[in-house]
Amino acid sequence: MHLDLGLIAKSFADASQFCGHEEVIHAIVHHRLSQSGIPATQLMREFPLEAGKTDLVVLGPHGHSADKTALVPRVAIEVKGGAYGDRNALRDRIDARGHCDDMAKLQPAAARGVECWFMCVDMPELGRAVGSMKARLIAERCIAHGLNFAYHCQGEPSWLAAGPATPLAHFPLPPVPPTSRRAGIDFLLNAGETRLRPLAKALLAAGGHEANLATVLYGFLREAGFGVHQLSLETYFSFAAEAGNRMQRRPDLAVFDAGFDGRFNLYRGGDRHRSNDGHKLAHLEAIVEVKGGAAIDRKSSNAVLADYRKDIDKLAAWRDRISAIGGVRPLALFLGVDGRPGGLPESAHAELNERCQRGGVSLLLISGRSIRVGGVA
Repeated sequence: MHLDLGLIAKSFADASQFCGHEEVIHAIVHHRLSQSGIPATQLMREFPLEAGKTDLVVLGPHGHSADKTALVPRVAIEVKGGAYGDRNALRDRIDARGHCDDMAKLQPAAARGVECWFMCVDMPELGRAVGSMKARLIAERCIAHGLNFAYHCQGEPSWLAAGPATPLAHFPLPPVPPTSRRAGIDFLLNAGETRLRPLAKALLAAGGHEANLATVLYGFLREAGFGVHQLSLETYFSFAAEAGNRMQRRPDLAVFDAGFDGRFNLYRGGDRHRSNDGHKLAHLEAIVEVKGGAAIDRKSSNAVLADYRKDIDKLAAWRDRISAIGGVRPLALFLGVDGRPGGLPESAHAELNERCQRGGVSLLLISGRSIRVGGVA
């Protein structure tokens, strides 16, 4: 398969609407690939490829094996961009020669025939990192490694692409999609909600790294009418700082109201003297922790239950801190996805529901046997 340039263009148009963590870009590209008809079983986040995990991999049929049902990597995408505290990630990760270590990581896969992309989003709110000359250097380094290159600077009407067989060229950015007016994720806690069944099916099919599950949920909410400016993965908040940790822990997904402007970053304009917490908390509707994936599916029920307890308690503590700091109490949702054949015993469901009620946390548990909602909304 070949990655469609129109899909990349739509991804860049989406990415132009926010400032925040790089993982939001991963989710945007995943969502656009899913919309193109690629099933969840063939879209993998944090996929082990060659010398490390790759941000996003598209699996496809093996072209030469007798087993035509085997799925192998067909497209691999490394994303660079986003706000890390007060820094533009592109400036941190790409040197003056246009080189990034992830290029060498992808090179062996490209040599094996995997279509590899190095995709960059520049966020000028944090100080533009890539000008025209730097873009040419990056393109040259990508081509030398057998990679395709795509770059967009927010606010510009075009984006750049180049590859081993195509010279660096500008392409127009499509119109930014209309702003969504969707509010609230309470519908996820309605046991009679008809969309819960397809969501559960997609989450259980995703498997792999836990990041796949948060990304599937992101895409589901986009399809439900939420805009790019409302949904953020791995959002930095000062309330999530912990003693002994240099960086804040981050909710898997944060949901904001329809009036929010997509400024998910920790500091306004990358200025450490201008905290963005007040602005975000005024519009925050929900924080979500997701637990599941291959690592969970290999554990015993007792170990799964212990992991679930930790995230539920973390959500309860965060919600209390948000209330103390911002005077608001957003919905705190724990989503557990259990892909093991037997799932958790009934006693575990009862314990988790009670724990959520004590902590003011909403509960959505998905397994192959059932979909359960509970806790306190």
